[in-house]
Amino acid sequence: MSKRVFDYGGVTRIGIECNPSLLERVSENLEAEVSVALDIDCLIRVDEVSPPVQIVKDKRFPYLTVDEDVKYGVKSVKYRRYDTHIRTIHQEGFGKYFVSTNICLDEESVLISIRDYIINHPEFANGIFSHSSLVEIDGKGVLIVSEGRQGKSTLAVYLLQERGATFVSDENVILSSSEEGIRGLYFPRTPGVRFSAVSKSKLEKVLENLLLTRATQYIDLDAIERIIESRSYHADAGLSFSRKALCELLGTTSKDSAVIDRVIFPRYNPSEDAVVHELTIKEGLKRLGKNGLIKRDKIEGKEFRSVSIDLAEKGYEQIRFYELEFSGIGSLLRRGFRL
Repeated sequence: MSKRVFDYGGVTRIGIECNPSLLERVSENLEAEVSVALDIDCLIRVDEVSPPVQIVKDKRFPYLTVDEDVKYGVKSVKYRRYDTHIRTIHQEGFGKYFVSTNICLDEESVLISIRDYIINHPEFANGIFSHSSLVEIDGKGVLIVSEGRQGKSTLAVYLLQERGATFVSDENVILSSSEEGIRGLYFPRTPGVRFSAVSKSKLEKVLENLLLTRATQYIDLDAIERIIESRSYHADAGLSFSRKALCELLGTTSKDSAVIDRVIFPRYNPSEDAVVHELTIKEGLKRLGKNGLIKRDKIEGKEFRSVSIDLAEKGYEQIRFYELEFSGIGSLLRRGFRL
């Protein structure tokens, strides 16, 4: 067993104990490793069975089933894929997690535990969880906000590759007020990118070698193989990457937070070639509030459900809001989109 400690957002220190290979995999998705740490607020220990289980794709059962049980004060959450038991996460108290995993390099088991700890941490009780991605360009944060399938990750890939942006977070961002303005903090997970963006960016080399993603894939490998072999990159699916692999492939770096200067609401439009409209602060805050997230009441495959949030203008006065209509990463590359 090896151990590493990470300082999350300058708020709390998280220790992780597991075998060295898994620990390296987990570390690819976290920031701010601490070399010497006497105080740890959260500890996550992972045991792996040997040999790992083989998942049989049996469509009589759901792809993922999540069940929760509480016994003797310990909460246990069991995950099954196609009725094969893949992991159980035991929570023995706030900030104390023990994971038993039956699959190889199960970085998601640790990331799930970290996310559970964060969304229940009192320091983030007043924070706003947003369905967004976040990058930083020239020291200024660009928050990309939308519901699914509207181009958040595609636009982020373009800005990272073509505009030298620094990666902060994918899919979920924690927003909070600071002396500098509205700050966005990353939420630990493996970034996902649709095949359409992968195939037209520097990420395309992973289509020949999935190991370059350095991440567990969450769609069946046979489905991935069919998409790649038939070049059906329009499919409603994508690949997962570790945050470090994503940055290395796109030639950029990552950080844990950024002060937000601009908010972009992408909207997929197959007939549009990257058209930008500036929005009023009132309209911008209305749209941003519609993409709020709140912790789910029951354990499910995802931590959040959608919720509308009323946002006051205070703290957002210096932020500019835009809507971007585009038809894919190709349209962004053709037009050389910039704000």
